[in-house]
Amino acid sequence: MNPSSWFGAGDGSVQVLCEDGERVFCRRWRQGDRNAVLAVLPAAEHPTPGSLNRLTHEYGLKDDLDRSWAVRPLELVRERGRTMLLLEDPGGDPLDRILGAPMEVGRFLRLAIGIAAALRSVHQRGLIHKEIKPSNILVNGASGEVRLTGFGIASRLPRERQSPEPPEVIAGTLAYMAPEQTGRMNRSIDSRGDLYSLGVTLYQMLTGSLPFTASDPMEWVHCHIARMPVPPVERLKDVQAPISAIIMKLLAKIAEERYQTAAGVESDLRHCLAEWEARRRIDEFPLGEHDTPDRLLIPEKLYGRAGEIDTLLASFDRVVESGRPELVLVSGYSGIGKSSVVNELHKVLVPPRGLFASGKFDQYKRNIPYATLAQAFQSLVREILGKSDAEMGQWRSALLDALGPNGQLMVNLIPELALIIGEQPPVPELPQQEWQSRFQLVFRRFLGVFARPEHPLALFLDDLQWLDSATLDLIEHLLLHPDVRHLFLVGAYRDNEVGPSHPLARMLARIRGAGGEVREIVLSPLLRDDVERLLADALHTDPARVRPLAALVFEKSEGNPFFTIQFLLALKEEALLAFDPGTAAWTWDVQRIRAKGFTDNVADLMAAKLSRLAPSTQKALGHLACLGNAAETVTLALVDGESEQSMHAALWDAVSAGLVIRSDRTYAFLHDRIREAAYALIGEAERAMAHLRIGRLLAANTAPEALEEKIFEAVNQFDRGAAMIVTQEEREQVARLSLVAGKRAKAATAYASALQYFMAGRALLAENGWEECYRLTFELELGWAECEYLTGELALAGEHLSALSARAQTIVDSAATTCVRINLYTTLDLSESAVAVGHDYLRRVDSEWPLQPAADHVRQEYDRLWQLLGSGPIETLVDLPLMTDPDRRATMDVLTVLTSPALFTDLNLFRLVVGRMATLSLEHGNSDGSCLAYAWLGGVLGTYFGDYQAGFRFGKLGLDLVEKHRLDRFSARVYLVFAVHVAHWTQQLKICRAFLRRAFQAAQDAGDLSYAAYACIDLITNRFATGDPLGEVEREAEDGLEFARKVRFGLAGDCITGQLRLIRTLRGLTPDFNCFNDADFDEDSFSRRLESNPQLAIGACWYWIRKLQGCVYAG
Repeated sequence: MNPSSWFGAGDGSVQVLCEDGERVFCRRWRQGDRNAVLAVLPAAEHPTPGSLNRLTHEYGLKDDLDRSWAVRPLELVRERGRTMLLLEDPGGDPLDRILGAPMEVGRFLRLAIGIAAALRSVHQRGLIHKEIKPSNILVNGASGEVRLTGFGIASRLPRERQSPEPPEVIAGTLAYMAPEQTGRMNRSIDSRGDLYSLGVTLYQMLTGSLPFTASDPMEWVHCHIARMPVPPVERLKDVQAPISAIIMKLLAKIAEERYQTAAGVESDLRHCLAEWEARRRIDEFPLGEHDTPDRLLIPEKLYGRAGEIDTLLASFDRVVESGRPELVLVSGYSGIGKSSVVNELHKVLVPPRGLFASGKFDQYKRNIPYATLAQAFQSLVREILGKSDAEMGQWRSALLDALGPNGQLMVNLIPELALIIGEQPPVPELPQQEWQSRFQLVFRRFLGVFARPEHPLALFLDDLQWLDSATLDLIEHLLLHPDVRHLFLVGAYRDNEVGPSHPLARMLARIRGAGGEVREIVLSPLLRDDVERLLADALHTDPARVRPLAALVFEKSEGNPFFTIQFLLALKEEALLAFDPGTAAWTWDVQRIRAKGFTDNVADLMAAKLSRLAPSTQKALGHLACLGNAAETVTLALVDGESEQSMHAALWDAVSAGLVIRSDRTYAFLHDRIREAAYALIGEAERAMAHLRIGRLLAANTAPEALEEKIFEAVNQFDRGAAMIVTQEEREQVARLSLVAGKRAKAATAYASALQYFMAGRALLAENGWEECYRLTFELELGWAECEYLTGELALAGEHLSALSARAQTIVDSAATTCVRINLYTTLDLSESAVAVGHDYLRRVDSEWPLQPAADHVRQEYDRLWQLLGSGPIETLVDLPLMTDPDRRATMDVLTVLTSPALFTDLNLFRLVVGRMATLSLEHGNSDGSCLAYAWLGGVLGTYFGDYQAGFRFGKLGLDLVEKHRLDRFSARVYLVFAVHVAHWTQQLKICRAFLRRAFQAAQDAGDLSYAAYACIDLITNRFATGDPLGEVEREAEDGLEFARKVRFGLAGDCITGQLRLIRTLRGLTPDFNCFNDADFDEDSFSRRLESNPQLAIGACWYWIRKLQGCVYAG
C-alpha cells in the first residue's frame, strides 16, 4: 500500500524513514504550508491494543521530553481509521539508514558522544528508554545533532521487574535488549539496561554488524544472557583498543559490571575523541573514572550464596538429563533471600527451553484450594494465549488429548484455560471417594503437557509454611508417581515456622521414605564480609572505607539481606547517606546514624517507612494488604472506591519506592514484610470491618454467572469479618456463599478446605437454622459430614450423619444422607452396617421392604419385572423416557450404592436390590443407575434363574443405554459387569475381552481408578482362560501390576501378584513347580501379610485360588 494513502495527502507527501514490522516511522509534509512533521503509526492494518498503547504512552511523555535531545510528540490523531502519533521534525534520518559498513573512527566517536549525551539527559529526567536502537536515534547529518525517539515503552520508575515471559511478547527489540530485560537474569531493569542497548548500537556502528546473530527469539535471549561477543578489536584490525574496551564494558551481562551512568560513557568517549583528533591514535586508559552514580542503586547480585546456587542448578541439570522429578527446598528466615536464590534458575532454563511457573502461598488464604498452583499455571496459560494461532493450536491439541472428558476440572482451577480448549462438558460423575484419585490423574496429565523433554518445567512454590492440605497431598502424589517426568519442583519456606509436627515436615518424611528425591538448601544470614562487599559495591568505594558503616549495618540487620537493604534505603531517605557532587562520592557519618536510634526490628522499620507516605497511598496499601500478596487492578480500584487512574496515582510513590510491583493487571507486594507493615496500617479494631466491607463489595459487584469463579476471594473476606455481621438476612446470604465455596472446594477434592467453608457457613446460622432456613442448614451440614468422611474423620462423620438422618425432612435429603452413610460403612469394611442403613431408608419409602430378604421375595420382585415388561421385547426398553421424579431418582442412588455391600453380605438382598432398580426403571423411566441395574440383572437372570439368553439381552440393554443415550455415569462399571457376569455365558471370551478393555479405558478417562484396576485383573483372568500364549499373558499381568502400583490400589496389586506368580510358575520360571518362590518373591512372607490383615481377605482368597490352581497343574 502507498504510505500516502494513510494520510490522503497526495503523492510525494510522505517519506517512509523506517519500518520494523511493528511500526512505521515516516516524514510527512502537510498540505498548504509544506511544513514537515514526523509520524509514527502501527504497521498492522488492525493494530493490537499494545501497539496503540505505546503511541498513547509516548504522547503522554511529551512534557518530559526536551527538543534538544528528544523528538517531541505534538498530537495523537486518527485519520482514515488509523491512529498515529505526530512529532516535531528536527531534521535528519534514523541512524539505521547510514549503517551497514564499519564507520570511520572520528565520525563514530562524534555520533557516539551525541547518543550518550542524549541518553544522559533521558536518565537525568528520570526516564528509562528501554528501546535504544538505531531506528530510534535521529541523526542530523548537517549539524551532527542527535535526538532520541521511540519512547513507547519508556518507564518513569527507577527500577522495574520483567517477568520471564515468552521472548516473542516482551516489549522491546530482541537484538538490542539488555539481559535483564529478558526477565531471565534475576535482576531488575534500570537505566543501565539502556547502556547495554547503547553498547549493541555502538558495536554495530563501529563494526558494521551486530554482536550476535540468532535464528529465533529464544536464541536471542540466550545470546544476551550467556554468550560473549567477539570484541570489536578482534573483528577489525583498525579498531582502537580503548574504544573496543568501552563497548565491551557496556555489553557486560551483569549491570554492576557495566558503566553505571551515561555520563561516564560520554566522558570516556570524549577522551577518546580528543586523543584521536590530536594524535590519530588512542592509548589505553582507566575506564569509568567519572562514572559514579548519584542515585543509590543497591546491587542485585547475590552475596555469600554461590554454594547454594550451585546446588540448585545442579539439581535442575539432573532433571533435564534424567527426566526424573526432584524437589529442592530452600529454607531460612523471612528476608533471608530464598526467592532471590530460586530466581537464579531463569538463566539455566534458556538452553533447554524450559518453562518456569511460580506461585506464592498466602497466610490468609489457606482455605482456597490449589490457589497457588492455579496462580502458577495461570501464567503458563496466559503465555499460550499470547502465541500465534498455529502454536496455540498445537497446545490446544496436546491439552485436549491429555484431559479427555475431564477438561472442566482444570477449567474450574484455571478459568482462562477455556479460552484455549473451549467450553468443556460436565465432568463424569463418580463416587466421592474416587474424586481425589481422578483429580490427581487429570492434574498429572495436565502437568505432563508442560513438563516434557523438549521443555522441562521448573515450578516454584513460595511460602510453603502456609500451604493448604489439598496442595500438600497433590505435591506428594506428583513427586512419587512414576508417570511424572521432567518436573523440577522448588519450594521455599520459613524454617522457623515449620516444626517436626508441621504437615510439610511429615510430607517430606513420607517422600524420603518412598525413595523420592528431596534436597534441602538452608540459607544462613550474610556474614559481615558479605555486608561489607554489598556496601562497597552499592556506594562505589573500597571495602576499607565502608567497614565502620558495614559493622553498624550488620549489627542492626544481623545479616538479613532484606533488612540490610531496607536499612540502607532508610539512611538515604533520612539524608544520613548522601551523594556529594563535589567529590563525586557517597558520604555518611556513623556517629550521627547511631545517634538517630534506628530500630533493630525490620517490621518497625517498614512501618516507619510506610508512615511517611501520603494518606491516599497508605489507604491503598492497606486495601491491597487486605486482599493478599497481590490483587488485580480492577479489584483494588473497586475496594479503594476510586477510578483505576486515581488508584494508580495513589500507589505511584509506593511503586517508585520499590514497595509494590505493578504489572499489566495486578499490584503485588515486593515482600511479605512490606505486606505485613501495610496491613498494620489498619488498626486491629478496624480490620474485621475492613474485610467485611471488601466482602460486600466483591459480592455486590460480581455478576452472578461469574460469582462462582470468584467465590473464594469473597468468602475469605467475609470469614475474616464474620464477627461484624449483625443482621439475620446477611448471615444467611454469607452462609449461602460459604455453601457455594464449600461445594466448589469439594469438587476440587480440597476436602479440608471445603470442611472449613461448610463449618463457617453453618456457624453463621446458629441453632435456629433448622427452623429458619432448613434447606441451607441441611446442605451445609451434609457437606460438613461428607468432608469429615472424605478427610478420614470417620467416627465423627458417622455420628454427624446419624444425627443428620433424623433431621432429614424429605425423601431426597434422606437418600443423600443414606448414600454417604453406606459409603462410609463400606469404607470401614462394615458391610452389615451399610446394609442396615440401606434397609432403614428402603423401609421408609416402601413399608413392605423385607427385613430379611428370602428367595420368595426375590422371585416376587422378578415376577413383577416380567409383568411390567409384558409381551414387548427387552430391547424396546432403551427408548423409555428419562426418570424425572426426584424421589425415585434419589432411591435409585441409594440402591446403586447398596449393591456392593449387599453383594458381600447377602446375595438375596443383592438380587432384590438389582430387581427393584430394574422395576423402578420400567415404571418411572431410565437413569444412569438403570444401565448398571440392567447389566447386573443380566448376571442374576443367568446365574440364578438360568435364563442366560434374557440375561444377555438385558446386559446388552445396559450397554446400549450407555452408548446410544449417553447415560454414561457408570459406563466403566457397566462394561465390566457385562464382560464378567453376563457375556461370557453366551459369547466367546475374546468378545468379553474387548468389553474389558473398554471398561479399563472408560474408567481411566473418568478417573475411576479402582474399576480400572479391576478391569486389569479380569483381563488377565480372561486371557489365561482363553489359552493365550503365557508370555503374552505375563506381559499383560506385569502391565496390570504396574498400573495398580501407580494408582496405589493395594488390593488389586495383591490379586494381580497371585496371577503373575502362577503364570511364571507355569512358564517354568520358578525353581520349584510346586512353589511360587523365586529371586523376587517369597510366598511365605506374602501370604503371612495377607492373612494378618482382615481387610486383605479378598486378596488372600484370590491368592489361595491361584495356589490351588498351581497345585492342580503340578499334580
